[in-house]
Amino acid sequence: MQLGYFGGIFGWLFLPQLAAKYALRIAHAVLLRIAPRMVPHPNTSTYKIHQRIAYVFVILLYFVYSLWSTEQELGANYYHMLGVTPNAFSEEMLRRNFRKLSLVMHPDKNTGNEQQFIIIQEAYKVLSRPEMRFVYDHAGTVAVKCQSCVSVSDFMLAAIPQRLGMYMAYMLGNVVFQVFRIGRYGAYWRYIAIGAFAALELMMMTSTRNPLIIRILLWTMPHRTGFEIAQIMQQAMVCFFVALNQIGPQLIPEESNVNTLSLAKELYASIQKVRSEVDGGVRQIIGMYQDTGLKQQLQEQFQKELQLGMTIGSNKKFQEEYTTRLNNERLNNM
Repeated sequence: MQLGYFGGIFGWLFLPQLAAKYALRIAHAVLLRIAPRMVPHPNTSTYKIHQRIAYVFVILLYFVYSLWSTEQELGANYYHMLGVTPNAFSEEMLRRNFRKLSLVMHPDKNTGNEQQFIIIQEAYKVLSRPEMRFVYDHAGTVAVKCQSCVSVSDFMLAAIPQRLGMYMAYMLGNVVFQVFRIGRYGAYWRYIAIGAFAALELMMMTSTRNPLIIRILLWTMPHRTGFEIAQIMQQAMVCFFVALNQIGPQLIPEESNVNTLSLAKELYASIQKVRSEVDGGVRQIIGMYQDTGLKQQLQEQFQKELQLGMTIGSNKKFQEEYTTRLNNERLNNM
């Protein structure tokens, strides 16, 4: 599982770029045959859009593949080894299947397999005892192998440090990413997701019934245990945030992602420029009426107009429209 995890990280770092490059070539080769006008020239804005679409498509496909491979890497659980389905078997069925498999796998038989025979014995030992079956369903194989544990509480308490320690490692990794400015998309949501999944596993280990989300997913994957479902969800969380940080820069390029501070500076500079021009024009116009009785009246009128313009500029709707316009202009100039 660990090898597959690190292999998945390696894949996320290197494969999408390469796959998207070839996927775009194939797509353009097909379009050249059926709709040549739809194939843009390289170094154009349309071509860059096609590159982003291909990259996002590859990332989504790789996300689905990662979830599928995670489920496959879990392998056969104790229920599958004994030919039964969790929550859908009887003690008699379990005993009968175990006896049949024992006869086939016994080392003294020609078809025997000593390693498989030992695993089947361990599986039957766990599933034939309701308390051990509960531990296996909620905490996995590692928990049931505790030699010093006696009660269900002992098994669960022995498994908690290992499971929560893994989430602490996730949390530390997230802090490191933020320090080095890696994976800035969804940074704070990662903390929430890690805490939520840690709470979910803690609920599974301390409750006699699986949480609602686990029960729903068990209905879609009845051959898996609640603990295995939690592992798949955990890997889905990791893959989702990695995919988000791969897709984010493609959907919102950094050069077109205008932040609030830059907009404020740009707006302030524009206002100062306009105000300077208006003041110059006002002085020129008022100078023309220097020797008339209209000078004071004109000054008051211009001050009212200027105040009205500043009020409109500070309006929230005006600011949103101004921000949207700037973003659209920058996207169009890419």
